[in-house]
Amino acid sequence: MKSSIIKKMLTGALALSLVMAPAMSAGAASSTVPSDEPAATVEESTPVAEIPASSTVAGTVTTTSGTYLAKSVSGSAVATSVANIAAGYGLASNETPYAKFSDMDPKKSTLAKAAIDQAALSQGAEVGPMLNIEFGKMTAGKYSLLPSDGAEIRVALGVPKKFADAGKTFAVVRVQAGGVVSILPDVDDNPNTVTFDTTGGAAAYAIIKY
Repeated sequence: MKSSIIKKMLTGALALSLVMAPAMSAGAASSTVPSDEPAATVEESTPVAEIPASSTVAGTVTTTSGTYLAKSVSGSAVATSVANIAAGYGLASNETPYAKFSDMDPKKSTLAKAAIDQAALSQGAEVGPMLNIEFGKMTAGKYSLLPSDGAEIRVALGVPKKFADAGKTFAVVRVQAGGVVSILPDVDDNPNTVTFDTTGGAAAYAIIKY
C-alpha cells in the first residue's frame, strides 16, 4: 500500500519557454517547432500519420484526443471525462479538450530539470521519466491552452519496467510557468502506474519514487 505524501510548493523564477520543450501536434494551428530546426525537416522526420491521437495505460484508453508522443512511459492517459473537463473549464459547444504528451529533453529544459531534482531531493527520491504535458482546447481547428487554475484533471502514466518497484512510493513532480513546483501524490495502488490530479495549461512533469 502506498503512503500518501504531503504536497509541497516551491517558488522560483523559471520562464515557461525554459520549462517546456517544444512539442509537435497534429492539426493544431499553433504547433511549435524548434527555432533551430526548419519546419520542413520536422515534418519530414515525423509524418502526421505517425503521431498517435490516443493512448492506453493498464487497459484504460484515454478519454481525450491529442498527441501522445511520450515514449519514456508505458502509455499515458487522461482519466477525466471530456464532459467533465469541458464543464470544469467552461468550454463552449464548439470547443473540445485536447492534450499533448511528449518526452522532456533535460538538455533543453535545464531549469525545469533542476527544479525537478531539487523537489526529488527534498523527498529523498529518485527521478524517473520526464515529460511535457499540455491541456488545451481545439476551437475550429485552432489550439489554445486551458488556464492552469481550473478544475482538476486526472492523468495516468504507465511506469516503465526498468523504473517500476512495488516496494516504493511513487509521485509526480510538476513544474509550472513562473517556477511553481508541486509534488502530486499517486492516487492508486497499482505499482505499474502513477495516477495523479493536475490542472490545465502546460508544465513539465517527472515520475519520482522513494
